[in-house]
Amino acid sequence: MELNITEKKEEPLLSRVFIKAELFYKGPTISNKDVKTSLASSLGADEKLIVVKHIYSSFGSGNIKITAYKYNSEKDIKIIEPKQKEKKGAVKEAPQEQPKAEGKK
Repeated sequence: MELNITEKKEEPLLSRVFIKAELFYKGPTISNKDVKTSLASSLGADEKLIVVKHIYSSFGSGNIKITAYKYNSEKDIKIIEPKQKEKKGAVKEAPQEQPKAEGKK
């Protein structure tokens, strides 16, 4: 597996770096987690600070194109990135019911 970073663009107002990269691999398609791990090791950053936005692959080509962001802190990720969808099977907390106010008679 070989990672080649093609573009890095600093975005100081959003406290992040935009990254475009190409990943060459052999075998089955690479998972999102493997892409994140590869980017983090290449950039010398923590995996928690990397957000992979898109993975573009072509059938049978053996390479993928990646767009991702590297944030400065986890706090910046929580502020800027949209909330992730909840996974199936996750237990949601039921909203607590408010007692109804009694009307005038």
